[in-house]
Amino acid sequence: MDSPSSAARTEWPTGRVATSRDRAIAAALRRLNRRFDFSTCTAYLLTDDAQALAAAMMVDTSLSFTVPSGMAADDANFSAAQAHQSGKLVLFQNADLRELTRRVPALFLTNPYPMMVASAPVRTSHRRFGALSVRWVPPRPVADEVLDHLRTVAEELAAELQGLARQGVSMTAPELPLFISAVSRGGAPAAERADLDAPPAPKPTSSTFLYQLQRLAAELTAAVHIQDVLAAAHTQVVRPFGGRAVMLCLAEQGRLHVVGAAGFSRQSVHRVEGTLLSRPTPETDTIRKIEIRSFASAQALREAYPDDEADPEAQARAYLPLVSHGRATGCCVLEFPEPASPFVPEELAVLTIMLEQVGLSLERARSYELEHALTQTLQRSLLPRSLPHLTEAVATARYLPATERAEVGGDWYDIVPLPGGGIGLVIGDVEGHSLEAVAVMGQLRSSVRAYATEGHDPATVLERSNRLLAGLDTELYVTCCCVWLDLSTGTAAIATAGHPSPLIVDAQGRNVTGPLPAGPPLGVETRTRYEQSEVLVETGSVLALFTDGLLDGRLLGSDAAMEKLGRVLSDHCGDNLEVLADRLVADRRAWHVLADDAALLLLRYEGAETCGHRRMASMSVQRHHLQGVARVREFLRDLLSEWDMAPLQETMELLTSEVVTNALIHADSEVELRLREYPDRIRVEVRDSDPHPPVPTAIVADEEINQEAESGRGLLIVDALAGDWGSSPAGRGKTTWFDVTIPAA
Repeated sequence: MDSPSSAARTEWPTGRVATSRDRAIAAALRRLNRRFDFSTCTAYLLTDDAQALAAAMMVDTSLSFTVPSGMAADDANFSAAQAHQSGKLVLFQNADLRELTRRVPALFLTNPYPMMVASAPVRTSHRRFGALSVRWVPPRPVADEVLDHLRTVAEELAAELQGLARQGVSMTAPELPLFISAVSRGGAPAAERADLDAPPAPKPTSSTFLYQLQRLAAELTAAVHIQDVLAAAHTQVVRPFGGRAVMLCLAEQGRLHVVGAAGFSRQSVHRVEGTLLSRPTPETDTIRKIEIRSFASAQALREAYPDDEADPEAQARAYLPLVSHGRATGCCVLEFPEPASPFVPEELAVLTIMLEQVGLSLERARSYELEHALTQTLQRSLLPRSLPHLTEAVATARYLPATERAEVGGDWYDIVPLPGGGIGLVIGDVEGHSLEAVAVMGQLRSSVRAYATEGHDPATVLERSNRLLAGLDTELYVTCCCVWLDLSTGTAAIATAGHPSPLIVDAQGRNVTGPLPAGPPLGVETRTRYEQSEVLVETGSVLALFTDGLLDGRLLGSDAAMEKLGRVLSDHCGDNLEVLADRLVADRRAWHVLADDAALLLLRYEGAETCGHRRMASMSVQRHHLQGVARVREFLRDLLSEWDMAPLQETMELLTSEVVTNALIHADSEVELRLREYPDRIRVEVRDSDPHPPVPTAIVADEEINQEAESGRGLLIVDALAGDWGSSPAGRGKTTWFDVTIPAA
């Protein structure tokens, strides 16, 4: 296949045509090389968006492959970024680097040895271009005149680049840096001048390939998901070799499945997805024969496979096997602009090694995602599908999984109907993150429900659950909190086993819980006796039960974190309960790394009196039963007539139909519709199993995007006509709610 020489593959670092900018940078680096005894020397330029610095060129040395490929332009952990921002020469001694590594352990990957780094800004009074950075390994004394020379060379380079920029020469950093040969120090002036004017290296060097492999390895090491692997392959494999698109396929159960693609159209992906491995195609032949297949043009591809359904969008393509643990597990498809030139042997060798790394990472990411999906499904299946719909109380819940590992924790919550007509609120947390924790959680949740249904009080339920846990032959301990609420009187009986006490605030936001006795966690001591307390809950009060994953205890301390959560609950206790729940978990959602699962159970006690504005109703529609929307409209007509609210019928039918239809299309579960009447409005809730929130989608010019977004179009109607609306994850899925204002009489 014709793969990029200098014309077609302009991004290949040593194959692209050297510009006047490249020659100017090369001359500056060689001037430093002639004067300094350094280990690496690199020129950084700004990227397109001016938000980052990328390595544009470096002197070819034994440590060149360890040079950072780039950094955010304002990242103070790198001397080049500091110099670029400050406009001053920055010197990092080894002690400075050790301190940085302690703060940012990831820097060890590029700074594993003692060194010293000096960087000078490449800028004029009118424009900033980047920085020149020099490293010495190991650190050594450097005279001031050497640093002055670095500053001078950077200033002269900046002046030259400014002149070239005014002539229209691009100053954007390339995808990969050029490597230039080192020059010898000393020699005749004429020879020195010839060295400085020499163009960048005309052919790949060992450091070029090593640099690419190191960059790919670094990205794949950090890759967790398939999307991460795809991004690494696209930036570190496809672009450097001049490709325009990549498709990663894995062979599973006799068929080929596309697990990631970038640059290919949806139609091209669909042509490959699900292909039988027994069918002769370029992808399947590549896997079966474990050989590279390349075609210089779409015509060559069609001639080689005349019986295969042609891809009308195909251009020059290369098909390369993905090999993992000694067997071909899939295929990588690269597409190039035509015409393309053949790979040279050195390029094929590097490409083969790169794709072996990609294949291993792809399998690992695939296994991780499958395991993660399995554990998430198992954990969520043990949570309540929905919470009870009560006249005397309104409830909602949130569950936020940890992000640090594939395993999930044993956090759970539940609302249990009690024999006397009350309800039991339960929340618990099993120690650790593992499938065992999830299994223990499922067993305890079932036992608590059984003991509560038998009529035992909270303390007795904890005592019996504690003895049950001892018989499960597990070393895990469990924290748990039980609140039995008498709906007719508002009396709450509370018992806890090593769990944070619930927060209860009245309608004015005053905390009414006070100190509560807390026994040890379940599983610590078999014969533990638990105490319980009673609290009077007034009408309008809000009860919040939560696990410690919701508290930022590692940063604030447990007491301060509890106090902070209590303030949010008190300040916003009058909010819509779904909005209040979102406020309580808002900080948690903003954390980049979640070390623990978090669960929240929220309930507002509406009182026992039967009032005219306390009417409620509900119905459900079977999953994917779109004809059920007609039943919803009929249900609403009858209900609104019964409630003497016929004027709201048209608006209610329109809004409810849109939300229910959206849920039926996307959720793989039945859809539950709930209505609750208030003095000034009717609250409508639609609950389903899909945790992803619906998003209103604007109409745009692109018809294909319009068709894809049609499912979100109806929410524009909801947004326009509803008094208020929102969507929040609750139980195993989400609740989408809206209010319709009741006209004044």
